[in-house]
Amino acid sequence: MRLKSSNKRGFIFLTSLLVMVVILLSLKQRYTKKPSKYALTPDFEQTTTLDFIQITLNEKSFKKLKKKRDKALSVGVLETSDSDYVPATIAFNGNDYRAEIRLKGDWTDHLEGDKWSFRIKLKDDKTILGMRKFSIHHPRTRGNINEWLYHNAIKSENLIGLRYNFIEGSIHIKLDNASGYDSKLLGVYAIEETFDKRTIESNQRKESVILKFSENFWWDEVKKSIQVAEPSGARWNRFMNPQKNLLDKLQIAPFSEEKVLMDSTMNGYFKLSKNLLEDLRKGRTTIDKVFDVKKLALQNAILNLFGATHGIYSINLRFYYNPITSKLEPIAFDGNSGIKLQKYAHFLFLDQEKDSVYLKELIKALHKVSQPSYLDDLIQVNKEDLNYFDKELKRELKGRLYSIDNYKYNQNVMRNELMRLVKKYNLDANLVIEQDDSKKTELSIPEFSRWQNKSLVLNRNKAIYEITRKDNINASYLKINNLNIDFGKEYTVSIVAKKGNSGSLLGLRLQGVYPNRVDAVFDLNKGEVVGSKKQGTFENEKVSITPIGSGWFKCTLTAKVNVDQLNIILGPTDNSKGASNWEGQTATIPSIYLDSDKILIEERK
Repeated sequence: MRLKSSNKRGFIFLTSLLVMVVILLSLKQRYTKKPSKYALTPDFEQTTTLDFIQITLNEKSFKKLKKKRDKALSVGVLETSDSDYVPATIAFNGNDYRAEIRLKGDWTDHLEGDKWSFRIKLKDDKTILGMRKFSIHHPRTRGNINEWLYHNAIKSENLIGLRYNFIEGSIHIKLDNASGYDSKLLGVYAIEETFDKRTIESNQRKESVILKFSENFWWDEVKKSIQVAEPSGARWNRFMNPQKNLLDKLQIAPFSEEKVLMDSTMNGYFKLSKNLLEDLRKGRTTIDKVFDVKKLALQNAILNLFGATHGIYSINLRFYYNPITSKLEPIAFDGNSGIKLQKYAHFLFLDQEKDSVYLKELIKALHKVSQPSYLDDLIQVNKEDLNYFDKELKRELKGRLYSIDNYKYNQNVMRNELMRLVKKYNLDANLVIEQDDSKKTELSIPEFSRWQNKSLVLNRNKAIYEITRKDNINASYLKINNLNIDFGKEYTVSIVAKKGNSGSLLGLRLQGVYPNRVDAVFDLNKGEVVGSKKQGTFENEKVSITPIGSGWFKCTLTAKVNVDQLNIILGPTDNSKGASNWEGQTATIPSIYLDSDKILIEERK
């Protein structure tokens, strides 16, 4: 049957109308669809030559982060959970990555101004600088360049450390009701690896679990303390329980806990390692039964070298379980490096009455890391990068960004702790300290011309020198530095001298790193020892003077020198000075004669 013409036209009209409706709906969906949660990164220029990271997120996500930040500022601490993450696009050196980000940092110094700290997790198993999970934070919150050097030192000893570097950062907020962005250049950041299987792989270890103490209870106590302290203006930590009391209440947990518990092998490692750590925490075992003591001791020594003591707080401790040795190994983390030590910082679980095996390894580690040559070598190896980072970071940051002086100060604290341990356990230092023969030189005194001259006039007649002070105001002495010797041995230094035309007293000092030294003053007229003075860790000092004819005397100073490099200092003085400051300002301008061929240093057998 054929359709009537009018019906046919109606059918065509309805069909056309339906097609138009479908097209309009399609266009509406196309142009009104929900914007992607991963905003595109706009073009933006950086100001340094560092690697460049850019964070781009939509306005809704930014408002969620800001709300979290504002709450943290009002409370005093930042509490975080997985629900805090928001979607973001991370651009790194021109490449875009989908990611999730949240705020990070327990204290609000991570949230000051516009430069907030972020925890970043990349999607699709992508990595930046080998890391899928990492944090970025103001360099100041970890001790600036000090923390970078700390991790380099850790890794140079085959200990477990984190990838740590410096980058430049910016943030872009895609505005909901506009086509543009609110963009800010944030300046230099530190980028720090977080804990996952890549951390283990980058440290050349077999895949296993990483343990921590859960922080939840600790931060609950902090919040309570802040609330109690706030009305009076007191510091919150006045109301905080001691760390060891809290430590008993902190749960031992693995990183990536859900994955660990679902994997039979990893869960087995977790149970074994948790039991080991729990036994140590409860005092049921000793450190050497739980840890690789050589690695733990060396890590503790390096931590103290850098003043990275923030890393031994209970909530900052991280341990890797080595399934090959069935022992735990420490992971360097959150040291806040560069601090001057007030005292030596021991491992949290140390029992100095029971852990003698560990302490013997610590003595070896302290001896190694506290030597000036150890620090000199470390600085030299990293000198180029140190100079580069110092230059780039100082485009924004002011002041000293790493402190070699603080490291040297800390080495002295370490040497004092070394000798305390040697004495406490009545140990022969040479039995526990491995001597490095490659750095030994023949025991001899350098030629007299190589001695450092401080404000003295020297008149020479063959091997005999007349030594006179230039004036009576300035400190005056001759000095030879860094004679290589055996740690913990007794040495005798002897000088052949006689009185000068305007004086008769000789000062002699054997010196290690300050304040370790022993001084003596000899009367070259009467043939007497005027006095002696010991400071620091030097021991068993003996002083003598012996006439050898024609007005000459052999002056000897002996001491057990608990260092492996010795300085010898000598010069004329007078009776206005004591034994410990003979080189200082004098009442007269004294002189002595000295036979340069008869200056000897001998090891006492």
